[in-house]
Amino acid sequence: MRIGLPRALLYYNYRPALEYLARENAAEIIVSSATNKLKLEQGLALCDDEVCLPVKVMMGHVQSLLQEDVDALFVPRIISLEKKRYICPKFLGLPDMVRANLGAKVPLISPAINVSWSKLRQLREGIKSLRPLPRQPLKLWGALGRAARVQELHRRQLAAALDLPSSGKRVAVLGHAYNIFDEYLNFGILNKLSALGVAPVTVENFSRGQINQGASGLCKDLFWSYGREVVGAAFYCLNFKAVDGVILVASFGCGPDSLITEIIGRRFSDSSIPLMSIILDEHSSGIGLATRVEAFVDMLNWRDMA
Repeated sequence: MRIGLPRALLYYNYRPALEYLARENAAEIIVSSATNKLKLEQGLALCDDEVCLPVKVMMGHVQSLLQEDVDALFVPRIISLEKKRYICPKFLGLPDMVRANLGAKVPLISPAINVSWSKLRQLREGIKSLRPLPRQPLKLWGALGRAARVQELHRRQLAAALDLPSSGKRVAVLGHAYNIFDEYLNFGILNKLSALGVAPVTVENFSRGQINQGASGLCKDLFWSYGREVVGAAFYCLNFKAVDGVILVASFGCGPDSLITEIIGRRFSDSSIPLMSIILDEHSSGIGLATRVEAFVDMLNWRDMA
């Protein structure tokens, strides 16, 4: 059975776990190719104007997978990944959006993920959602558990990189993983920084302890899991001077992004660490972004000469 996996949204958060599942041959996973102009145009045609850019891109990837002769699409319904915290409502309704836009061309595998449920209910809901798969559900559920441990080990290894010494400038590029690692959307911002002699770090390079330490500076805790991670990493950079500068990448039309951009901007307004905000949409220019990144790095270098 061939299961289509869109290379969009939370794919970028859980790549190690998904690659592990593919190696284990729990199912034949077909990952859509990298984002390109065609996928973006297909997503724009399928979605309303008020939908944020990453969801539009997601719909384009789904459309491309339908041409790969997949037997099912993996589109989870994510409610909560941490107790008393949630993520964007669009993730909750993503399977419904896919069905509404693309019809019933292929079945969806849409496990509902909510850590606030009891372990028994999580197991029951998970097995129910995995019934279309050819393997026995309990065996596949065990493979998912092992994949989760692989994911956690990968995160710890990335977090350890922040403590390594750096000979040059270090800039935190903060935002949702699908904005940071989709090179078509952000015009390869990480590679541009590296080419300018700057070491980029992302939210994934911060440990959970460091993020919690940074987020403790909030007057009221955020109930968006990924938004809280971005704010926690930004505040940690500010409090402990962990980087030379911060670039905040957000999506136009994203409600949580608009809030965390304002929160971080106010905290950095009188700090010694420069902050640059980049808002991505379907009209963004690669040339304009490259110019801004180069000017930001030049400013960091001039500060040392002053």
